[in-house]
Amino acid sequence: MDKLRIQKIELIEILDKCADILVEAYNSDPWNDNWTKEKALEKLTCFYNSPKFIGWTAYKDNQLLGCVVGNIEPYYTGDYYYLKEMFVSVQSQKKGVGAQLMQAVKDYLKTIDIKTIILFTGKDYFPFNFYLKSGFNTMEEMRMMHFGQGD
Repeated sequence: MDKLRIQKIELIEILDKCADILVEAYNSDPWNDNWTKEKALEKLTCFYNSPKFIGWTAYKDNQLLGCVVGNIEPYYTGDYYYLKEMFVSVQSQKKGVGAQLMQAVKDYLKTIDIKTIILFTGKDYFPFNFYLKSGFNTMEEMRMMHFGQGD
């Protein structure tokens, strides 16, 4: 894909359009979730209001194609970026949009001396391989755990 315009999220108003992309992406294969616009916007707003939020959007010809959001969190070995969500519109997936968003994240984090990115993803979905190709490794000593109802 041609070079995109990657833009840091500065204003909460952009989250409305990001919520549309989240709903489209996660309600499609392979996830087939049942997100509503309202719940997606609530989730993104929660992230936006978290301490040390940082996010980016990807545009081509002024059309929003994708978004990545997270925040800087403290840790005794050094702060890290906790990548909470990354999603790309269905028609733009597997065309380099995610790779350019990820590179923007990495480039920015270097400027603020953050050396680690942590994220959770399903091992059976295509993003797992995307993250591996982007230089991520599994943390064998860690397991995501769940309590309560739901998947």
